[in-house]
Amino acid sequence: MPYNPLDANSALLLRLATAYILGLLSSTGPRFIKILFFLAKRKLTLQAACVQLWTILRQAQGIHRFPAFCGVLVGGSTLLQVPIKALIIELLRLVHRVPTRSQVKKARILARFVGALFSAFVSFRLINSASFISSSASQIQPFPPPLAHPAHPTHSTTHLDFVKPGPFDEPPEPHTRQLNNATLSAKCLSRTDLAGKSLDLTIFAVIRALDVVISSAWNRPSPSKHPNLKTISRSTPTILFCLSVSTIMHSWFYSPSRLPQTYNNWISAAAQIDQRLMLALRHAQYGSWVYGKDTGMAPLLGSMCRDYGLPEDLGDPEKTIPIPCELVHMGWGKSCEKHALVRFCRGWLFAAKMYAPMQLLVVARHLRRTARPGNKLVGLTQDVLLKALADMARSSAFLGAFISFFYYGVCLSRTRLGPKLFSYKSVTPQMWDSGLCVLAGCLVCGTSILVEQSRKRLEVVFFVLPRAVATWLPRRYLPENRWIEQWAFTISAAVLLTAAQEDPTRVRGVLGSALHSILKTK
Repeated sequence: MPYNPLDANSALLLRLATAYILGLLSSTGPRFIKILFFLAKRKLTLQAACVQLWTILRQAQGIHRFPAFCGVLVGGSTLLQVPIKALIIELLRLVHRVPTRSQVKKARILARFVGALFSAFVSFRLINSASFISSSASQIQPFPPPLAHPAHPTHSTTHLDFVKPGPFDEPPEPHTRQLNNATLSAKCLSRTDLAGKSLDLTIFAVIRALDVVISSAWNRPSPSKHPNLKTISRSTPTILFCLSVSTIMHSWFYSPSRLPQTYNNWISAAAQIDQRLMLALRHAQYGSWVYGKDTGMAPLLGSMCRDYGLPEDLGDPEKTIPIPCELVHMGWGKSCEKHALVRFCRGWLFAAKMYAPMQLLVVARHLRRTARPGNKLVGLTQDVLLKALADMARSSAFLGAFISFFYYGVCLSRTRLGPKLFSYKSVTPQMWDSGLCVLAGCLVCGTSILVEQSRKRLEVVFFVLPRAVATWLPRRYLPENRWIEQWAFTISAAVLLTAAQEDPTRVRGVLGSALHSILKTK
């Protein structure tokens, strides 16, 4: 069939519309589900739910929002490469008259990279051109409003630096990476003026682009490669996962401001830990919880002991050294093994509620592909159902093991194994409970990735690694430094989009095939 430019343009515009719709669904879907959940629980009226749904949809359609960002990014990458390629071919003809097949291929790759580079530059400027106002998701409030966790300090200097924190106050975070008020005053800026709202997106793009570059170089045939390098390659996802989740969990305990608030809330919901126990561990690291001294902290865990039917003296750091694991178990008895098993079961159920709907979507997609006229359920076989159930159970077991290993690692280090390996003089109970026991739990829980299927481990790593990297960077920074993030995102996004169009297998995981299906132009 002859080439029809109208059909080609329609296909390119379809890619733009697909990217915009996917961006709209990803940015509004979780908020819609939250509103529908509140509506089902009768914590929102139908009228209030409709108003909030309309508000979310209207705000998401703004030119500075994520859907428009996706549309410009994909639209520029697909639309611009056509004239850029034509221009490069014309330049080649001026030099070589008839470009070779290799030159045409290089021209196509260069056109795709330049088009993606320009669209990434513009889309980044677009999403960062307006001052960021928290989305309506944070404004969704059922009635009565839910109980919130105590607010974490948002400045490097707070009243807690000058007034001794009480037992139920949050101590200041150590080594906060946020700008202090003096710097903001000198720059005549408020915290809403700071840059960094797209930092998570930039870190994700940089990590995925680095993976494309490193994996492409690693997989290049070379006679000098040692056979043991294959073993290193297979173990890399496990090592990266362990390091990433250790960083994330440690930040969740002691520096929660380094993580997005929604991620903090999700970890808290999965961990199901008593907030008073968290406060005790934070005060121990801050120095206001000291064994053998009366620092006024006895009421903190004393109230917790009363709630769980234990003697109040067990929560007094002056009288009980160390605090027994029975209190850490929060009402599940003295056995650390029993507590770990209970945590596994509760974690499995928590994860199953999340993974079961995902597996239903997978089954529905399979049925759609295998549907026949007059029999749409022809693909609903016993093997399909068993595979979906097994995948859901195994993924849930992974999260259950993660939670269980963390708690058991804490118990092993502080009372079971740690004191036997190290004397009380070299590693005191104060040292264990001021950070070492949490560090042990963070290191142990990462081994739970071995429970997950090997084909899914890389996807899990790509989920946690950007969040771990983000903890080492300030979540908000001075606008004058935004150019660094802009070029990091622009180059990384261009590498990703070009690789996805040329060879989707170079962008590992689901992202490669998803980008290729959206970006393909022929």
